Amino acid sequence: MDMSQLSRVNINLLVTLQSLLKERSASAAASSMNLSQSSISKNLAQLRHLFNDPLFHRGPHGLIPTQLSLEIEPKLNLALFALDNLFAPDEFNLKEHRAKLKLSMPESAFEFLLAPMMTQLITAAPYVQLDTWFKDTLSLDHLGKGLLDFVILPQDLGQTPKLGNHLNTQELYRDELICLVRKGHPVLTADKPNWDQETYLKCRHIHVRDNELGAPVFDQTLAQRGLERDIAIQVPDFNSASAICQHSDLIFTTSAHWGEHICKKYDLVSLPMPCATLPVVYSLIWHQRSESDPAHLWFKQALINAGVEQTKGDVQTQRACSN
Repeated sequence: MDMSQLSRVNINLLVTLQSLLKERSASAAASSMNLSQSSISKNLAQLRHLFNDPLFHRGPHGLIPTQLSLEIEPKLNLALFALDNLFAPDEFNLKEHRAKLKLSMPESAFEFLLAPMMTQLITAAPYVQLDTWFKDTLSLDHLGKGLLDFVILPQDLGQTPKLGNHLNTQELYRDELICLVRKGHPVLTADKPNWDQETYLKCRHIHVRDNELGAPVFDQTLAQRGLERDIAIQVPDFNSASAICQHSDLIFTTSAHWGEHICKKYDLVSLPMPCATLPVVYSLIWHQRSESDPAHLWFKQALINAGVEQTKGDVQTQRACSN
């Protein structure tokens, strides 16, 4: 596009496109821009003519961007960010910034990362709204489509999700695997308790499914030795698994932090993992298109700092236990 063509582009159209890409909804874009829905529709029609592309298709959960829209998005964000700095050169003011950040995570991350930092977040950014989802509802595919800003993903060390070319990742903290059983479980009440791999494999188990990562690494390791757990039930989340564990003789293999948390709520007992396992890694994942957004950068760093604090707390606990 030469300068004569550029001079005919209405900046309002580009702002509309950015809002539609972020919200994936014409009504939500209209609300965020304080415009009528018909104005958004007219702007979208002009954008389609300008780019010679439909830009969006209607889907069951809102607007689905075309491939061209997804390619334009990071360039558009950079361009509008530069224009914003041109007309408002003052430093980014987190106290007055208005934004919505969307993130998805497992229940354990809600407990150990987000919940402890909420007061700090609300104080630092009173007009930033967090829209949170469980990972089994929205995850990496939705991050790539722009429906999320962040995903916190737990995986066994050595288990690598397929991130593609436009997703970045940062390790937040690590955890160990443990086993949960109900109080009064036969492995606790036996005349000669013998909690070892053989006993573990003789028991039946609860498994929290993960469609993105597949079988846990320790299950894969067992399979290489011709062994496997007897899975009685698969469930979608940690809370469901913990509730079932409390009311049955099934074993729930989970992270140590979740075990410590849930044992305070349910009549459950924590046992060490009797098989050789690797740590669980909690990683923060985001799309490159957001790296010019100051609110996004701030929140990303806040999550990374929370992971650092979680790791420090683990080290102090280990030292206290060893003294």
